[in-house]
Amino acid sequence: MIDESRADAPPPRRVTLSPSETVAAAARKAIAFGAESLLRNQAASEAGEEEPLHQLRIASRRLRASIELFAYVIYAAQLRIFRRDIAWVAHQAGACRECDVTSALLAARAAKIDPDLRDSIAPILSALDQRRNAEHAKLCDQLASKRYRGLLAKLARPALKKVGADRTLGVVAAQLIRPASRGASRLGGKIAGDAPALLFHRLRVRIKRLRYELEMMAPLGGKRHRRTVARLEELQELLGLYHDTNVATAWLMSYAETSAAPPRTMLAAGALIQSLGKRESKLRRRCMKAWKRFERSEAMRDTLEEIRQAGRLAPIPVSSPVPDTENNQSDLPNGAQIAHSNHNSIDSHLATESIP
Repeated sequence: MIDESRADAPPPRRVTLSPSETVAAAARKAIAFGAESLLRNQAASEAGEEEPLHQLRIASRRLRASIELFAYVIYAAQLRIFRRDIAWVAHQAGACRECDVTSALLAARAAKIDPDLRDSIAPILSALDQRRNAEHAKLCDQLASKRYRGLLAKLARPALKKVGADRTLGVVAAQLIRPASRGASRLGGKIAGDAPALLFHRLRVRIKRLRYELEMMAPLGGKRHRRTVARLEELQELLGLYHDTNVATAWLMSYAETSAAPPRTMLAAGALIQSLGKRESKLRRRCMKAWKRFERSEAMRDTLEEIRQAGRLAPIPVSSPVPDTENNQSDLPNGAQIAHSNHNSIDSHLATESIP
């Protein structure tokens, strides 16, 4: 799995939240940052560039983490829209990205099969390229849709509850992170040699969310926090490699069953499936061992305690009233003005759009 940690990728832009600000201010900052990250990579993604597509996918994942972190202060109706539509964008960006990753993985694994079959994988890579083009066309349709523009408008003005939104972020930070931590621990306890691959994938998704949430709370962290984030990133990478192998194997199986490729290409597909199978078994064992080491270290317990202690020292913010927008979503103007003046990139994108 090639993720933010890739050596050749540009340094990722991340939002960090001040422990002294209100929950409302932190939620708006994190959500606005996520929306801006989507827009920053949109044009290049529509052009089909590989790295911006990858960054668009990451932006959607980080935005989902921000939404979940502050879910308790977002009104339920809007929360449902955010969860549905951000996942909708993330899924399609992921479909394009998986084609790129699978193609690179198969090309690399071809070096391990019979040399006489290596040149025969060209039709396989061509089929993957065709699939990538089809998935990219779907993504472009999504990014040009009213539904997507409507999502950006709502992200520009998240509907926040009054109750709890004026609390100091540092005081409640550990409580906000705990659900993702417990979810990861619960899923991790279920992985075993006979567990379905889907369970490993779900654990990876939860670890990713937990890591992103911890990164947003970096000002509250110390050495334990930094070590935990690094270990979560390693776990995410390892589980990602396992997931990529599963995806590549499943795609090859489907290709072998439905393609009218030449016999030697089918033999090459079989050899690749066998090679991937060996890799999958090794990665599964490594994932289980790595998770057990992480759990035994009690790193998350120490990190949450570190955040809790730092939060007690956070100064009380001067809060401003949180507007009650539960019943006021129909009042969004055409173009959906951004709540803060530094959100001009989203403002300009929506300025000429009429949001229903």
